[in-house]
Amino acid sequence: MANLKLKLLLAGITLFGRKKGLKDLYRLTAAAFGREIPALRGRSRGEMLRGYARFTRGEAEQSLARGTAPAVRKELYDRSLRLGRDIRGTLPVRSRSDAAAALHALYRTLDIDKQVDPQGRVTVRKCSFAACYTPEVCRFMSAMDQGIVAGLCGGRLVFSQRLTEGADACRAVITWPEGENE
Repeated sequence: MANLKLKLLLAGITLFGRKKGLKDLYRLTAAAFGREIPALRGRSRGEMLRGYARFTRGEAEQSLARGTAPAVRKELYDRSLRLGRDIRGTLPVRSRSDAAAALHALYRTLDIDKQVDPQGRVTVRKCSFAACYTPEVCRFMSAMDQGIVAGLCGGRLVFSQRLTEGADACRAVITWPEGENE
């Protein structure tokens, strides 16, 4: 079970930081694509989230079509890695359980039900992006998931199935660093 201080901080993120966090994510992602963020003023969080899915889908499809996908995926990963490290630096993450709780709370702000157990098994049964993303776009954008996990957990995230490919859930495994306590 996650520590009390972490639980309180995560509750604050999910209650008060959802819209701000989404704006920050827009900025990070737009910069990785070399684009300006679209106008967000006056949009609800739900509208912003749906707009983010469409924005990232369009940019990913263009990158795949232009042949710039490897460079853009690396940029998405690198920026997400820094974000994950920044988040870990602000939260009292001391164990795998703490990291799992942090991931769950962060993804919940995106309407993604991401469950992570201390062994590193990841299950996503509901994802707000699944209806908008093609399998190719989902694989492309997973560079961000991999970066967040590497920065926050120090581990490597590998998917074995995805909702966008017709599976009943996304499944992945986090390979935790040696010596990381449960």
